[in-house]
Amino acid sequence: MNAQANHSDRLGICLIIMCLILFAYQPNDQYELIVAANRDEFYQREAARAHFWETNEQVLAGIDLQAGGSWLGVDRSNRFAAVTNYRENPPEPLPPRSRGELVSDFLIQENTASEYLTQIRTKKSEYRGFNLVLKDSTGCFYYNNRTDETAELTPGYYGLSNQTLNCDWPKVSEGTQKLHTLVNEKPHKELDAALLGLLQNDGDGRDFSNSFIQSPDYGTCVSTLVKIQPHEVAFTELAYPPAGNPDGPRHFYWQY
Repeated sequence: MNAQANHSDRLGICLIIMCLILFAYQPNDQYELIVAANRDEFYQREAARAHFWETNEQVLAGIDLQAGGSWLGVDRSNRFAAVTNYRENPPEPLPPRSRGELVSDFLIQENTASEYLTQIRTKKSEYRGFNLVLKDSTGCFYYNNRTDETAELTPGYYGLSNQTLNCDWPKVSEGTQKLHTLVNEKPHKELDAALLGLLQNDGDGRDFSNSFIQSPDYGTCVSTLVKIQPHEVAFTELAYPPAGNPDGPRHFYWQY
């Protein structure tokens, strides 16, 4: 890692790492998983938008072009993975591995989620702090390498930013409540627009506590919706240039 990237990573850890993942696991008979997520990052950090990878056509995800790997993705057999940074002072020296590989490695491997987490725990100190959410046919799982907490999640509603799962940060607690309301009250054809509205809330003057973030150098770069139903997957990505205006949605849909 070069000095510039090193400096950028330290800023991201110390100051304003504020990604958001709101998700409902088996909220009803219609859905196995609903995800509404924002990726917040320095605008100068280049990333490729979500696409089916040339190196593995089963995987749909964006790619971090600085360190490789991804922040959120799915594959054609309905496996899902997402990672957020855990807010902490950066350790000395910086651990060598990129957290983006936690997502990409899961999606290209065939291990179950629990098997994969067993592997990750043996090298947890090789990464900076992270939260990892995985879903496959065996269940939905959460892991934090700083608390060393692994949990198999029960059906319900969850929120994750850069603390632990379902922490009391307003964007997490309020976002989870709003997700519950939208899933239970909005008709299926109106749900996507409502979820994007939730992610685009730049609301109450709380600076980096809002769902959607804009600043001169850093902000929400991508909003992603994932809806996994029995035998079908829908994936929508909306990108935001620094000006904050959406840059054409990308929609993906398939049956499995």
